Amino acid sequence: MKKKTILIVEDSPGFSELMKYVVEDEGYTGVVFPLEENFLHWVEKEKPVTILMDLALNRMDGFDFIRELKNNAKFKRIPIIVITGKDLGVHDIAELKMHEIPYLRKGRVDMHEIHQAIKNAVGTSES
Repeated sequence: MKKKTILIVEDSPGFSELMKYVVEDEGYTGVVFPLEENFLHWVEKEKPVTILMDLALNRMDGFDFIRELKNNAKFKRIPIIVITGKDLGVHDIAELKMHEIPYLRKGRVDMHEIHQAIKNAVGTSES
């Protein structure tokens, strides 16, 4: 039986590898999204049960990915977990809440919180 996939959208190689380890520790396959590729194509290809995403990406804004996903009827129900070091303003927080996207702050989050967020998100996608 093929393991379910969690897509990791992160431009820091060290942090993406850490997230891949955490995802695989939870029993899923972690796939790091190559940022130069087409996002929706990769979502279609990998069929993730959840997406772990940074917002402060080198060449693009993570909110653009969120909007692209949530505006597509085929993918809008895929849960997203934001893990970012970016300072979020009121508008950013409101947008995440509107899409029911939890966010964790890099440097202020422990591994237990990340594991719990993954369990909650995957549980939501499977119910």
